This record gives sequence, C-alpha cells and structure tokens, in this order.
Amino acid sequence: MDGTIEKIGGVTLDLSDYPGEDLYSEGAAEDRLLDIVQEYEAPEFNRLIACEERWSTLYHLSHLRGNIVDFFPIRKDQKVLEIGSGCGAITGTVAEMAGQVTCIELSYKRSLINAYRNSAYDNIDIHVGNFQDIERKLTEKYDYVLLIGVLEYAEAYLDAVNPWQKFLELMSSHLAPGGQILIAIENKYGMKYFAGCREDHTGRYFDGIEGYPHGDKVRTFSRAGLMRLFHASGYDYKFFYPYPDYKLPITIYSDDRPPLKGEFNENERNFDGERLTAFNEGAALDEALSDGYFPFFSNSFLCVLQKNDRIESLTERYPVYSKHSTERDPFYQIRTDIMVDGNHKKTVIKTPFTEEAIPHLLAMADAYADIKEEFKGTSFMPCPVRKVYDPSGKLLHLEFDYISGRSMDEELKRLLNLGRGEDCVNAIVNFAGALRRAAVREFWATREFAEVFEVTEVPGDLRSMLCTDVDLIFSNLIYYEGWNIIDYEWVFDFPVPVDFCIFRAVSYFLSSLDAAEPVEFDGIYEKIGIDSDLMGVFFEMEQALQRHIAGRHISLEGMYSIFGGENIHLEETLKKSRLLIRPEKPRIFYDRGLGFHSEDSLLINADRNDEDGIRFDTEIPPDCVSLRIDPGDFKCLVKIDKITINGVPREEILTNGTGISENVIIFDTSDPQIVMEDVEGGSILHVSYHIAALDKRFWRPLAYEFDMPVDNSGSGFKHLLKGTRPEYIPMIISEKKA
Repeated sequence: MDGTIEKIGGVTLDLSDYPGEDLYSEGAAEDRLLDIVQEYEAPEFNRLIACEERWSTLYHLSHLRGNIVDFFPIRKDQKVLEIGSGCGAITGTVAEMAGQVTCIELSYKRSLINAYRNSAYDNIDIHVGNFQDIERKLTEKYDYVLLIGVLEYAEAYLDAVNPWQKFLELMSSHLAPGGQILIAIENKYGMKYFAGCREDHTGRYFDGIEGYPHGDKVRTFSRAGLMRLFHASGYDYKFFYPYPDYKLPITIYSDDRPPLKGEFNENERNFDGERLTAFNEGAALDEALSDGYFPFFSNSFLCVLQKNDRIESLTERYPVYSKHSTERDPFYQIRTDIMVDGNHKKTVIKTPFTEEAIPHLLAMADAYADIKEEFKGTSFMPCPVRKVYDPSGKLLHLEFDYISGRSMDEELKRLLNLGRGEDCVNAIVNFAGALRRAAVREFWATREFAEVFEVTEVPGDLRSMLCTDVDLIFSNLIYYEGWNIIDYEWVFDFPVPVDFCIFRAVSYFLSSLDAAEPVEFDGIYEKIGIDSDLMGVFFEMEQALQRHIAGRHISLEGMYSIFGGENIHLEETLKKSRLLIRPEKPRIFYDRGLGFHSEDSLLINADRNDEDGIRFDTEIPPDCVSLRIDPGDFKCLVKIDKITINGVPREEILTNGTGISENVIIFDTSDPQIVMEDVEGGSILHVSYHIAALDKRFWRPLAYEFDMPVDNSGSGFKHLLKGTRPEYIPMIISEKKA
C-alpha cells in the first residue's frame, strides 16, 4: 500500500498532505485517548469517562457529542464532508447514517484516535493535513458539509479580510445540488456567559461579550452576526438551539418548536474548570423566553445553510425538535423528534438509540391498546402509535400524530396566573378522582413491583389499574377533544398504586412552579388523599424508579458530582468577602492632650446593613479633647450620612482623604482617618456613614481623575505617631445631609 495511505480496520487515512508533525496537541491527554480507543469498545466509554475524571475524556468520547447531528435525515445514499473531525466524536454518528464520510483533520494523533474508535465502519476516509491544501484537491460533491466547532477558527487558517465569509464561500463549491452545511458554534451572547461561564476557547470571563479584546484568533458570533455572515455568503439559513449547548446537547430546539418554560434545568456543565454563577441561569432563560429573547441568549447555535437551488419535497420530513433520552440504561435509551413535512404536518417520532432499547419501544407500542381500553368511557385517551420497520423487519421507530393544544400543566399555571388558585386545586382533585375511578383492581406488592420500586410494603388499602402508566404527569396531557396522553413510555402490567401516579403528577407540577407555592396549595397532598406516610413511601419509590431507568449508565449529572468544575456562587462569595473586610469594626482613638496612640483606642461594634451602611453611638471620655475615627484598614470610599455630638450636627471634620463630592471622601491609604477636634468630654457621639472598599481596578481611574497617587506610599500623609499631628485636610459636612 502507498506509504501515504494507512488502513485501520475499515477506515482509510490519507497522509498525502500531512506536514510530518502535529501543529497542535493536547499531549498526554491525547495519548491516553488513543490507549482507550485501542483497548476498549464504545459501550465501555461511559464507565471509563467516570473513572478518568477528565474533561478531555468526556468531551472526546461521550456519546452525547453525536446528538448534535443524529436527528437530521441523512441517508445511506448521501455523502458527508466533515471538516475538523478531531477524535471522531461526530464521525461515528454520521458514518452510521451516511453512505460515505470524508474527514479533514490537521492532527495525525487525533485522526488515529478517530480511526481506531470507528474502525468497524468501512465508509470513512480521513485526510490528514492543512485544510487549504486538502480542500483544493477535493473533487466530490457532498450532500452535507459539517462544521462542528470549526467556523470560529477560520481566522487561524485562512488569510482574508473576512476569513469566515471566505470559508463559507469555499464550502459552496463542494455542495451537491440541494446540499446543506451544518454549523455548530457558541453564541457570544449565550446566557451562560453572562451568568459567569468562561469563554470556551480563551478561558477568560466575558471575553466574547467584550469582543475578544486580547486579539486571539478565534471568534464566535451573535445570532444577528451569523445572519449577516450567512446573507453576505449567499446562503439561506435556519437556526436550531442546542441546550444546554452544542458540545453535550440534550435537547435541540428551533423557531418552529421553541423551549417551554421550566425546561432549562441542565445548566451546571462546567467540567473544564471553574465558573461563576451570578444568577439563576434557568430562571433568566425562562424570562428571556417569555419576552421573546431566547434566540438571542441561547448558549449555542446549530445553523443549517443551503443555496436557494434546494427543492423542498412536500412529503420529505425535516426536524424541528429533538430530545435525547440517552442518559439512561442502554435498555431505555431513545430519541424523540418532531418532524414536519412540506404540508406543515407534524409527526412525533421515537427512535431507539441502542439495539437493546428496541424491546422498550415495542412494549410502549403494545401498551397503547391496554391504556385505551383502561380509559374507555373517560376523557383520557392515548395518542395512537404506528410501528415503522425496515425491509428486514427490524423496528426503525414509532410514529405518533402531533397533538396541538394546551397541556394540563399549562392550563393549571394559567389558572394560577389569573389568581384562581382554588380552581387550580379543584382541577387537581378532579384529576385524582378520575384516575382512582379507573383503578379497578386491588394493589399488592409483587416481586416485579419490588424489583423496580425497591419497596415490599405500601401502607393503606390501595387500588391499581390493570396496566399503570406512571408517567401521567400534567405536561403529558394535551387537551384536544379530550385529554390526550402523548407519552406512555413507562407502563407496568403488574400492580402499581394509582395514588403513586397522582403523587408524581402533583410533585412534578409543584417543582416546576417559578415562585413559592400558592397558599391554596397548603395541604394539597391531604386534599388528594395522600397522607405523610404514603408520601414518604412514594418518594422512595420515585428515587428507585429513577435508579431503575438509569441502570448501569452514569449520567452527566452523576459525572458532574464526581469531577465537575468549581461553581463559585457570586452572591455567596460577596457575602463571604464582606466578612473578610470588617467595616462594622471601626476604631476610635482618643487624644487626652498627648496625641493619638493605639493604647488609648476602642474597637467599636457598629451596626452594619446590607448596603454597608455603618452606624454607632458611643460616649466620649470626660478628659478627651480630640478623637479620631479609623473606618477601616483598607483603601475605601466613605459617604458620611450624619455626625452629631449630643444631637448637634458636626459641621467640620479633618481627614487624610480627598473629598470628591458632597460628604464623599476617597481614602488612598490603607489607614483612613477622620478627626474631630475640640470635642466635649462626656458627650454622646453619633456617627453614620456608608463605606465601600476600593481595589486597583477602581482606584486607578479615580486617582487620575482627582490627581491622587496610585499607590499606598504616595498619599503625602504620614501615620500619626504618638505626640504628633499629621497634615489633615478640613472638610465641611453639609447640613442638608446631617
């Protein structure tokens, strides 16, 4: 075989344009990745990621990486070009779908990792070398061109006035008629960056938001910036919104199927290092969603570009939504897509993510008839299901009609927003009654029940349905000519207390509320006939059910608890920093005719409010002639609110700081001092002021503005020694503020 061609399993590596050395590398991390993919198969990666406890291992080997493309209708008769294929996280997913996958990757080590992990496929060719050298030699036309985490680096390898536009223009020459470009990229204005995540590429806080002021050759864009770029490059475009981001996406939204309020609950994903948490990111996204700004704040974008020569078929279906339920045991891993055709008809499709999950979907389809019979004569009805098989008779997916309407969850929240809390409670009570009327058999704890729910006894005389859908939560009920059950994935044919279904529905609803529970919900479980003993058992059953679903799979949430980065909550940090700087402990020095000295001073326990307002009252010693207040031992800004002696406002003080406005003093020294002369001993001194510490970032511009030194040593004021007096500056206290 030609020395420039290597074969690893069914994968071909073309080294014709390889410069002989890798120009970038993660070093030992890549060496370890190569060892893993040579020694282990993909089903073992999940366990290894948890054991390795490294972001690089998670990022390169997680099955979640492929979620960004696996819902697209890529067919076996189509060709895909993947630029920047890296270690093959996306390559294997696409090879499973497409007829031919051509990769371009600069790194030979990463290409080896890609080849070994995907060696079972015989439709992957990897070209190793510089993009420009390889691109000009490509002769094929591709149905899809993938730029997953690549466009932001265009400036690094293209010499052009606008390298990003030049890059996209180059890609158009490689598209087959009707071909599409898929671009995954971070949003520079993603909510997570405002909330305190570092910029992914530079590792700096707020770097993208500030326009990359340090000159790095990487650049992400806003939604508007990408739209301008696509338009200038001659493409039509469509936006998807991967959540929580495109690297490890769980759900893919679109303008045709945006998120629903309460769905933003996957925000702590900083495996690569520390982050700040300045605010509740999920709540902020909910508010942005309510005001129509979610597309602006989406953490990432998945963009579909095409030339206007693409002819849309009325029967061909395109995705508008995809949710990956793959953080589970392989027996239950599925994907749920919403597809729309040229006639705007929507269809819900559930696809097995693994071979082991096929029986799970078949059982779901078989449960349809039982649930329909069980709810016969009621307002509840399961959404009809259709099984779709491939020519060999293997299940491809399940199809459901898309039901348009308001969910029970939305209806209950609408009642709450209208102030009709009592009506909301009554609706829940009626729901509980309807389910109990459908429970026609006695409950008893069978062996199967104990295996799933890990309890052997449930108190009380309870009833069960013939087959129980425990996922009858309010968001799974859509009203259209009755209550349509749109998801019945978790159905058991052994007895399960119907009260557990009611408990789950109510607890999930309460946990989704934005604010505190309305007063009408006090004692809600008692109102639906569930006492505290049952609640305790049902809580244990819910935990057991989640363990049953997760099985041997270690979820991303579980991994975050093992090796997630530090999460620095800003509010808590500020509170702690306030404890380090103790402005509520000012010190008073007394001059009894011999000057100020530390032996004749008193540490005051002042009152301090949340705005760092300081207030104290103290008696002046009988023989004191002057006193000095040191508000702290740090550079600070002090705004004097009031100083009185026996209730009489003090009109003049001396200070070693600089007055910058009415009653506001900047101290450019770590020994700030406020002096009052000719005080009357035995009087009551009242002092109140606000204080703020200054660091260099704030101090330097203030110093220049008011012509003050920028270091501690140049203030011109000496520390007051025993028997001496410094050069204080007099300051008049405004009577209006006194």
